[in-house]
Amino acid sequence: QAPVERTGWMLTIVIPEKDLMAAVRRVRVIVSLFQLLGIAMIIIIIRVVSRNEVKYKHLNMQKERIQSELRIGHDIQMALIPKKFLWCDEIDTVASIVPAKEVGGDLYDFSIRDDKLVFCIGDVSGKGVPAALVMAVTLSLFRSISSHESSPAKIVTFINDTLSENNDGDMFVTFFCGVLDLQTGQLSYCNAGHNPPLLLGESVSQLPVVSNISLGVMCNAKYQEQSIRLNYDDTLVLYTDGITEAENSKFEQFGEVRLMKTMQDKRDAKGHLEALQNAVSDFVGDASQSDDITMLIIHYLKKS
Repeated sequence: QAPVERTGWMLTIVIPEKDLMAAVRRVRVIVSLFQLLGIAMIIIIIRVVSRNEVKYKHLNMQKERIQSELRIGHDIQMALIPKKFLWCDEIDTVASIVPAKEVGGDLYDFSIRDDKLVFCIGDVSGKGVPAALVMAVTLSLFRSISSHESSPAKIVTFINDTLSENNDGDMFVTFFCGVLDLQTGQLSYCNAGHNPPLLLGESVSQLPVVSNISLGVMCNAKYQEQSIRLNYDDTLVLYTDGITEAENSKFEQFGEVRLMKTMQDKRDAKGHLEALQNAVSDFVGDASQSDDITMLIIHYLKKS
């Protein structure tokens, strides 16, 4: 240090250390706060991730359990459906059901009693477990009443009244019931809001049906019974709306026109089933299945 010129004085500037380092200390405090905040955020993230892993593991376990239960439900439901089809001198039958989900609401059944074929097909409103439960109840009721009753109208009336009494879920069932005398070809039937079956004879036509009200909607509903005589080589094609309402990737429906066109050629029951399955599959392509698909084919073979 040198004295100030001509004065001999010396100038000294004194700055307190706390003032000199104040800015540094502020920066250090800010950095420390950010570090603590970062550490706190890391701890929170680790805890959240850990909790989510436990939560997702629990959810996956629940999902696997539900899927397992649905698979079991599917197996039980499919066990209710006849797998052994009927073939004899008078009749040839074949059927198929493909649920859109693990469990579905479509049903069919058939049996021979007193030389008569008693059969039905139905479609429960809605999908999933509730529809599957109603399906099982409807099928059980049909088997119970048809084991000793030969009037389709009385069978349908009994099922409707029973379902309507305990229908808190407001679900309904479209249903078609028929009784075919294997010796005479006389077919008695009753429809409850279901798709009219196709009658394949000299031409392809819809079986004339009175719509009637679906099952489970109203107690004491009146159901009209109808009848027609089948000739040798006539075929009945019963189906649910999963066939006609099957959609392709352009949201076009398979429809009744394609259905009737597919059924024009002469085939046996299995041939008709396979032809319809292939036609629907080719039409739908890669589009996902939106509804249960069910078919029941009855080929009458009794010669007069």
